[in-house]
Amino acid sequence: MGIENNRKLIVNCLPLTPSEQAQFMRAAKGVPQEFVGDPAQRGNMAWTAIIPEELKAQVTAIIGNVDPGTCRQCPKLEWLQTWSAGVDKYQRPGILQSGSMLRVEFTLIGRRTGMQARRGSAVCVIE
Repeated sequence: MGIENNRKLIVNCLPLTPSEQAQFMRAAKGVPQEFVGDPAQRGNMAWTAIIPEELKAQVTAIIGNVDPGTCRQCPKLEWLQTWSAGVDKYQRPGILQSGSMLRVEFTLIGRRTGMQARRGSAVCVIE
């Protein structure tokens, strides 16, 4: 049993270096992964996440804050990993299929000190 890797495809929208891409490939343990992030966006506060048309029919996992309309165009999408909080737009009916997983990465900064940071994540299953 286990994951059938030939039926999975991760589309990674992070603006990664080749070394970072290699780390993601190792972590994916054989699941095919397409890197579509623009390294020129490194250092920017916001990154553009676009899924190429030819990958939309195959993608089962996306790493990136894609437009919610894009999620509707990905019939096999099972997992969306965002790089920020504020994912209400993905939880609206018809954006993600029932049973899909939505994982949020976030960093909280303390208001009082402005220096404390707490990283975290949350996962929800779309009903």
